[in-house]
Amino acid sequence: MYFSDKIQIYSIGIDIENKHTHFINLNLASYSEIFGASELFGALDKLPAPDIILASPPCESWSIASAMDGGNVCWYAQDINTLFGIVEADNPFTIRTKEQIDRRNQEIPHFQKHWWKTVFNRINGELCAFNTMRIIERYAPVIWIIENPQSSKIWRYYGEIQGFRGMKNLAHYNAYDNAFPHKPTIFYSNTCFPLKRTREKAKVVLSAKGVNDSRPIISGYNARSNIPLELIRDILAHCITKLKTHKERT
Repeated sequence: MYFSDKIQIYSIGIDIENKHTHFINLNLASYSEIFGASELFGALDKLPAPDIILASPPCESWSIASAMDGGNVCWYAQDINTLFGIVEADNPFTIRTKEQIDRRNQEIPHFQKHWWKTVFNRINGELCAFNTMRIIERYAPVIWIIENPQSSKIWRYYGEIQGFRGMKNLAHYNAYDNAFPHKPTIFYSNTCFPLKRTREKAKVVLSAKGVNDSRPIISGYNARSNIPLELIRDILAHCITKLKTHKERT
């Protein structure tokens, strides 16, 4: 996002449902630099230097929605035998084995039907998170914000693996719009701003909560990834206020 007399917004990414075209189609999981010039930065370098970067990298490989013992379907923390008993390893990012997924599928049919999809999700998730961090470091915006669920393992990846530090701003989606699920979400940033956290009765759920819950379940990748418009407005209002103060000081 570029801030001058008017706000200019440049959106980048890929719509896997092919329902939108109002963005620059770029693969955030690109690793083309290994083979020469970077397709990602080659395109981004042509844009105005951003004052604000808002990012929402895919959470599939970081999510606990596919929970398994010690982690999720992509990553887990190994148990280590010590003199003091079995303890969890400090590094929570051991790659989940095919044998573990197969065993889980025997317990819960079609838990992860396609093993290859697990591998792709893990690689795509890490590359997207890694390149998001690199974009922020490369263009050094006044304000940067990264969105992911509160329970996402991406926060440990940034803090413990990459040493990429930020502040966790917590928001609850249905505090802004009860047409959204509760979904506690972190907006990781280099600045702190207050967001709504009240728990309202949601009209929808992300998954079936029980046999007595008749609320509709959100379906579709885009619908499950949507952020309430009022929440976006709230975040941008805080950003613009902070940005104006920064401009006045400089």
